[in-house]
Amino acid sequence: MSGLAVAAAASILCFAMGFAIRRGNVCVVAAARDLVVRRRPDMFIGFATAACWSGLLLVPLAWAAPAIFHLSPGYDQLNQALLFGTLYGIGAWANQACGFGTLAHLTGGRLGYLLTLVGWAIGASFISEVYRPQHIPSPSLLKTSPLAAVAAWLAFAAVCWWSFPRLRLLRYPSRWRRMLLGRARMRPFEAMLLIGIGGGLLYSCAGNWTYMGLLSSYASQLVMRDFTPTSTLPALLGTATMIGGGVFAAVRSSSFRLRGTSWMQGSRHLVGGTAMGAATQLIPGGNGVIIVYGLPSFAPHAFTAYLGMTLTLTLLLWAMNYSRKA
Repeated sequence: MSGLAVAAAASILCFAMGFAIRRGNVCVVAAARDLVVRRRPDMFIGFATAACWSGLLLVPLAWAAPAIFHLSPGYDQLNQALLFGTLYGIGAWANQACGFGTLAHLTGGRLGYLLTLVGWAIGASFISEVYRPQHIPSPSLLKTSPLAAVAAWLAFAAVCWWSFPRLRLLRYPSRWRRMLLGRARMRPFEAMLLIGIGGGLLYSCAGNWTYMGLLSSYASQLVMRDFTPTSTLPALLGTATMIGGGVFAAVRSSSFRLRGTSWMQGSRHLVGGTAMGAATQLIPGGNGVIIVYGLPSFAPHAFTAYLGMTLTLTLLLWAMNYSRKA
């Protein structure tokens, strides 16, 4: 396959992910709020199915074409991963959106979330300056053990089969037209199907290519005085295409509207972005990398970081909800 064909395929995947993130309102903060306030775990179940859809493709591809597709390595620094999850959860709570949610708000015209990106770069730069974590990767268990790979793939397939009845996009093809050209909103399972497949494939063959990963990379390179812009051109293309997909989704649903922010809210975006940017220097990637790449690869740090992030967010939102009722 030529380089142009690969770039075109990657751009389509990025566009689809941006569209799904915006139209599906995908955000771990929203998921935790639904769990605490409405007692509905639907979005967290959707995240789990995204990981399974990703793993359903990644495991056989990593075995069939190891030169192109790679499973996420694992890191033994589990205490550091737990710290990442806690810090990222605090940042997402302050910002009122995770990395996915920030993109969804930005592509809908909420300009205050630009301060999240500023904070992200500040946090990543600060950690790169004061602390240089030594990540010692180890190969994925699903790469070294054929038996584990088969067992994991069967588990992924079972979850995907269970979720199939909830995927109206696959059961009713006419929904694609209403989704792309109208205002129909994506259900969590539908959005996670696109995010799991698209994100998993992109991470496995292109590394941490997202806009948040791009910010972290630039910040780290500037601090370490090793600035090589040509190495980030694929990430720039992917970022631009993903943002384009989000803006397209917002415009087609008539929900795009430029809005500013208050000083108080802007401060929360800045502080939250700083915390999340700092967290991603402790463990590579944000919540998107963990969900659709780390978890399907059975990376130990991904499970620890995800547990820390969701537990922190849930406890913070529960405390706020309890204080309002008291």
